Amino acid sequence: MLDEDNCWFGKNSDREAAEPQRVEWHDPWTGDSNQKATYLQIDVPDKRHAAWLSRPDWMWGAEMGVNEHGVAIGNEAVYTRLISRCSSALLGMDLVRLGLEQGRSADDALEVITDYLQRYGQGGPAGFRDKNFRYDNSFLIADANGGWQLETAGQFWVAKKLNQNNPVIAISNDLSIGCDYTLCSDSLPDLARKSGYWNGRGDFNFRKAFATWFMPWAARSVKRRDCNLKALDNLDKRQPVAPQLAQILRQHKAGTKHSSNADVCMHEKGLLRPSQTTQSMICHLSGRGSKTWMTGGSAPCISLFKPLHGEQKNWLGQHPGFWDDWLHIYNKTEVDQNLKVKLQQHNRTVEEQLWEAGESQALALQDDWWRSVSQL
Repeated sequence: MLDEDNCWFGKNSDREAAEPQRVEWHDPWTGDSNQKATYLQIDVPDKRHAAWLSRPDWMWGAEMGVNEHGVAIGNEAVYTRLISRCSSALLGMDLVRLGLEQGRSADDALEVITDYLQRYGQGGPAGFRDKNFRYDNSFLIADANGGWQLETAGQFWVAKKLNQNNPVIAISNDLSIGCDYTLCSDSLPDLARKSGYWNGRGDFNFRKAFATWFMPWAARSVKRRDCNLKALDNLDKRQPVAPQLAQILRQHKAGTKHSSNADVCMHEKGLLRPSQTTQSMICHLSGRGSKTWMTGGSAPCISLFKPLHGEQKNWLGQHPGFWDDWLHIYNKTEVDQNLKVKLQQHNRTVEEQLWEAGESQALALQDDWWRSVSQL
């Protein structure tokens, strides 16, 4: 969301419930121009930017992150007619990390991601335990000046500009860019026509050419996207934005109860709802610098958004096992409603102070919070 000289970025990462997702600081790096991504050996520049990454711990790539230049990127699974069912290429998470490590701006990151997409393709098993789970990807790419909504189908892509004329973008597990793209892969309409994905009549529509219906319908993708857009439209710009974005990421369709795949805050409930929100991030990007908060663990509805002040002075960096510890607490709150309510009340009190806390105060607040949580 773009607001004058500020850009706000929020994302939930919905993955398998038991898949650890680590919050990591990666220093700027100079070295070999060859890199092993999750499945492929690829060429990379010999200099890469520092970044905060939220990384599923079995893969090289990241679900989301923000780099030292204030570029934030996150991805979502999309289910297209071109998903590769056999080969292994770059995962969407690999593309996120490549964009963060090489992009000094949102425009740079878009160029990096689309270049790697077209050179190496996308694909491969993307699930933690479910190795049959494969998908294509959409991305949000942002910096202080705006950014891009990028949607892909195989090696085809379209991108829509985030700017003052289009200041609010939300993505979910479905293609949503039709004819209104700003940029696209080379000769896209002509190649789509020659490949049989478009009949050549009227304006070329990316979504109509490549979208499927069943998985987006089962995932309630449109409902979640519409829910987020409505909430963003109703933001009170006179009030602090970060706490309001946190409430958006905590939304359940039925109020306080988690109920369906239409929930923004996802809770795993068996075969029909296999995903869970295992990490959440909010970024404030501006010309004066960026601020980032992550939960570090599952379920933003019961989690505390924790500031990332720097590579050393941040609480999550000092607690590398927090994701696993938090999963035990999350599991307890799923069967103990009183514990959940106590935890949420305690979080509200601490979080109000954390949004604006400096480094030392934030560390002390989180230490006290964690001691109290351990005693609940």
